[in-house]
Amino acid sequence: MSIKRTIIATVLALALVAVVVPDAAKADTLSDLMAQIATLTAQLNALKGGSSSASQTSTGACVGITFSRNLKVGSTGSDVSCLQQILSVTPMSGYFGPKTLAAVKSYQTAHGWTPANQVGPQTRIALNASFGGTTGGTTGGTTGGTTGGTTGGTTGGTTGITTPGATGFLSIPEIAASPASNANVTTTSNVPVLGVDIKAIGSDMLVSSAKVQLAETKNGSAEFPSTLVQNLYVYDGGKLLGTYPVNSSTVIKDSNYYYVILSGFKFIVPVNTTKTLTVNADFAPALETSRVLTVNLYGSDAIRGIDGSGAFTTAYLATTRQYTVAYATVSTSTLTVAADSSTPLSTSVNVNTTSGTTGVPMLLVSAHSTTGASTITNMKFTVTGNSTTAMAKVNAISLFDGSTSYGSMSLTTVTPTTATATFSNLTIPVAQDAYKALTVKADFAAGVTNSDSVYVSIATPSSDVTYQQPNLSSTNPSSSAVTGNAMYLFNGKAASLTFTGATSAFVPAATTSVSAATTGSITFDVTANGGTLTALTSSTIKAKWNSTILPSSYMTVSFTPIGGTKGSDLSDGQTAHVTVSFNVPKSVTGTAAFVNFNIYEIDWSVGGTSASQTWGFTGFTTADTPVQQ
Repeated sequence: MSIKRTIIATVLALALVAVVVPDAAKADTLSDLMAQIATLTAQLNALKGGSSSASQTSTGACVGITFSRNLKVGSTGSDVSCLQQILSVTPMSGYFGPKTLAAVKSYQTAHGWTPANQVGPQTRIALNASFGGTTGGTTGGTTGGTTGGTTGGTTGGTTGITTPGATGFLSIPEIAASPASNANVTTTSNVPVLGVDIKAIGSDMLVSSAKVQLAETKNGSAEFPSTLVQNLYVYDGGKLLGTYPVNSSTVIKDSNYYYVILSGFKFIVPVNTTKTLTVNADFAPALETSRVLTVNLYGSDAIRGIDGSGAFTTAYLATTRQYTVAYATVSTSTLTVAADSSTPLSTSVNVNTTSGTTGVPMLLVSAHSTTGASTITNMKFTVTGNSTTAMAKVNAISLFDGSTSYGSMSLTTVTPTTATATFSNLTIPVAQDAYKALTVKADFAAGVTNSDSVYVSIATPSSDVTYQQPNLSSTNPSSSAVTGNAMYLFNGKAASLTFTGATSAFVPAATTSVSAATTGSITFDVTANGGTLTALTSSTIKAKWNSTILPSSYMTVSFTPIGGTKGSDLSDGQTAHVTVSFNVPKSVTGTAAFVNFNIYEIDWSVGGTSASQTWGFTGFTTADTPVQQ
């Protein structure tokens, strides 16, 4: 009572000073005095509310409050009490603790903001608006009485209420008939879990927050709710009012109960009518067994609303809804692994003579999961070389899912021509009915022997690959061996070939001077790596028609360096377009029904290093062309 007497005395003294201030006094001095009167009056009203009922205490916490400073854990004061009132944090202690922070983050998320560890400027603007426009209230208090100003400001700021000044109450006569409890929920996205019938009595009511309790069990044992529930949604009929993530930051634990504060939405219930507020949920899409979820409102102030006079009122209903999410019906999966169609072709790998070469693509593994989702946990790759010198130059094997790296592994169990690299404790998800392409790369040390070759494989998938099923059991695929193409190593000097296209056609005899023939062309690019590449000619390129070696007299070669003279040699790093043209008379192909052309060897020389390359020509071929008889 002594505090009240002090405030009253101060208010009267300040009011007297305001009255006797001469007309010449500065306007800002009078304004400061009136602001102090308004603030002290608000504190007096709050104290009066504290000696009355619980509902009056709730109303008084925000009287005269403006959120004018940032609030964080450890902050105290009447603005913290008002914050707790708006966000339904109990008890309203005036101390900003972890429970208040969780409610603030939920509020920020509901507004589409990134949750922060404080009440910052953006959040303060929304909070000030949420309880009725403090600016209007303060101005009204200064000019016409604090109570009238606050009421006017609140009513003006409460968008959607058509009964300004009216006193009202919330009532929850019953839980909505829909959604009903369901012991066999088989979907996981946006599932209705709670419907609340809310009635407005005496005034329109703006409902802006709800506390929803979540109790989740697995095999009868309680679990943290976010194990099952990922998001909650608030709906007014078909209109989405807010989205709320469910995680360790948003779930509040009170004793043995867990609840989530859904706040910041606007749900208008017209006076003397009943409307249904619906809460939907997203469930985790693939768990190993069924879960049971019980949903209801939490606490005596679970539903909070504002009436036409700006006063807060609350309501509660104890009825629950229960759902069994039937994960047990999809608990297994089947994983297969195979070489992907985009697995790199054999090629010449130019290994740097001083630093070696890293990240050479060796194998593309296609993983396919059916029946359910799979998670790959272990993969063992076998590296095979044509010699001990080749194996000695393989430093490590790395594994990628797109741009995501799963690290690199040194080789173990090394024999003269084989070794293994094992990736353990992986978590590579493969969704149901989806394909996942995993890339295997190799690192090579300097000093390789020219034309030595290496390839990578999954020799025995039934033991070399382990995956986890939705029921968390581990098993192996029953696939055949997955084998990549051999890569040929060169010590600092090599040619790189890239196929670009092929065409073919049959040309019938037009005149007695032109014989019928099958024609075609194969185009590719060649790049010099490490030295000058000697221009390719019809004598250095070998081809076949069908399986018959093609004489060079039926073939011409166009060698065009980019930015250089046709037919000239390539300098280091330079690329040339190569077109190999074919023209084989019908007298040569004879009774063949179809003819195709293919390159099977290219003899190249780079900086004095020569090779007769017979690898990497898969695809260097034309289509089958019908021959007219």
